[in-house]
Amino acid sequence: MTQGKFKKQRALAMRVQQSNHAGFSLVELVIVCAIIGVVAAIAFASFANRDEGSRLAQDVASRIRARRAAAIRLNALVQPTLLENYKQPPISIDFINATTTASLVTEGTAPTTFTAPGGLGSTGTWNYVYQGNTLTLPAGWRVATSSSSLSPIPVISLGTPQTVFNFTGDGRLDASSLPSTQSNTNPNQESQFPAIYLTNGRTARAVAVHPSGLTEIWQYDESQRELGKVSAIAQP
Repeated sequence: MTQGKFKKQRALAMRVQQSNHAGFSLVELVIVCAIIGVVAAIAFASFANRDEGSRLAQDVASRIRARRAAAIRLNALVQPTLLENYKQPPISIDFINATTTASLVTEGTAPTTFTAPGGLGSTGTWNYVYQGNTLTLPAGWRVATSSSSLSPIPVISLGTPQTVFNFTGDGRLDASSLPSTQSNTNPNQESQFPAIYLTNGRTARAVAVHPSGLTEIWQYDESQRELGKVSAIAQP
């Protein structure tokens, strides 16, 4: 009797041990795979959104630099004589008017031209000719025209929201594109500068344009809850 009872207990112990090493059930594997899939989808969407915003900011910065170069080129081709003494208006790019974000034609058979004013010392008119693709915003992204339209993401402390940038013949920002603030005479204190803000409501990018006409890109840092600089000032 004792030996038979021992054999039964041993057989039961072996069955329990085999059960413990049987692994996950099919239902458990399905649940684990579903969780992994959800986490991977969230991570992929986050990285895709980050790349999407970065590409958009790079595109905007590139178009601003191209317009600055066009302003220098066009103004060099058209120079008033001392007798004419007319004025040339700044060359503009308006990110609310998508048409103006295409490349500006500066040479060839049908380039952008200048119409001189009728009176001496007056301001003439540029006749813009565009070519190529205009700026295309990814789905869900928009140009924030004010700090309220960027909210809850805060603007850069010195970066004033701006959507139109006007460049003079020497490649600098025209006074009409600069924030209307009191003049700063302290060389150690940075002045306010215009910046274009791009957001999808969850994150943001900004392209700051300094008075010299040079650009730099800023990116929203979720951990710091503010926009931080991610690129040095870019040369044209």
